Amino acid sequence: MKQRLLELDGCRGLLCWTVVAGHWIGSRMGWGNVNFSHSYISVDGFFILSGIVLSYIYKEKLLSSNREFFKYSLHRIERLYPLHILTFIITYLIYSKFFNSFPFENPGLTALYNVLLIHGLGFASSWNWNDPSWSISVELYSSIIAFPLLIKLKNNLTLIAIAVICYAFVYARHHNLEAATDIHLFFFSSGILKCIAGLSLGILITNLSNYASSKQKADLLTTVLQTVAVVTAGFFIYSKDTIHAYDWLVIALFCYIFFTLINYSSFWNTLASNKAIVYFGNISFSIYLLHTPLMLLLDQANFFRKSSMMMQTFIFIILLTIFSHFIYNRFELPIYKKLKKTSDNAINKNQTPKAL
Repeated sequence: MKQRLLELDGCRGLLCWTVVAGHWIGSRMGWGNVNFSHSYISVDGFFILSGIVLSYIYKEKLLSSNREFFKYSLHRIERLYPLHILTFIITYLIYSKFFNSFPFENPGLTALYNVLLIHGLGFASSWNWNDPSWSISVELYSSIIAFPLLIKLKNNLTLIAIAVICYAFVYARHHNLEAATDIHLFFFSSGILKCIAGLSLGILITNLSNYASSKQKADLLTTVLQTVAVVTAGFFIYSKDTIHAYDWLVIALFCYIFFTLINYSSFWNTLASNKAIVYFGNISFSIYLLHTPLMLLLDQANFFRKSSMMMQTFIFIILLTIFSHFIYNRFELPIYKKLKKTSDNAINKNQTPKAL
């Protein structure tokens, strides 16, 4: 079994909390010029991380046989779908119980899209239900359809070209990467294009990396450049809505950060693999899909609405952490392991040659 990339778990946890911060502050102070307005770019960081982790784990298997591709595809569905459908049901119950009407268009049709996990593919034209799940939609289909093709590309320049072209389509229309479900080229949504680009860059980073158990100690220049990259990316994500058009730079910074964390040992490597930060990375999927339903639910409580912003934030963070920990350990991880074991056993059984 390959060693776990703890540094990348830590990165995922930190990026997840920036998305939560953006949605939380925006919902409290209006969706205007507020801090963490650029946390949308953190989702593109997720896509790159997925490309790294998937290629690290599945590259050799996917190149070996069609059976491994089938198992891989089932693993992606088993990993992403159960928590998505659970949080969709929770969101539905909240809207049905506490709202006189659904605050978005076409609730019935978009509910069907959510059940099929196609709402991020351009079928739904605006936000709906548990809105952050649009990225789960595009990641599921990109990882099943595009990733197995991308992983077979041996030329790193081709991977770079694919990423640049996909990002360019989004930039041509929006002049930045804050786009999700609008359509390009028939069924290619902005989200799909960004996810394919991120997966391509993740594969590229894996191709260039040396996954040694003992990392090379970073020299002074690498540590300085890492620090500049982390500070610059962090400033962009935290900043207000004034520097939109430079988000392509953050993509490059993400790639450099992830590459150096994998290959070099430095202060940032130690920080990203800290147990507390890695813990949040482990439960980040639950945090990501639970934070919007929790905000909706808390806003129905009078005591919460009357509390100060600081108290609301404290309550929200504590409850989100507790609920995410519970869902991860009692639902997300056990369901995935059970489904994965069942499907693997079924496939292996069917492939076992019969005795003569």
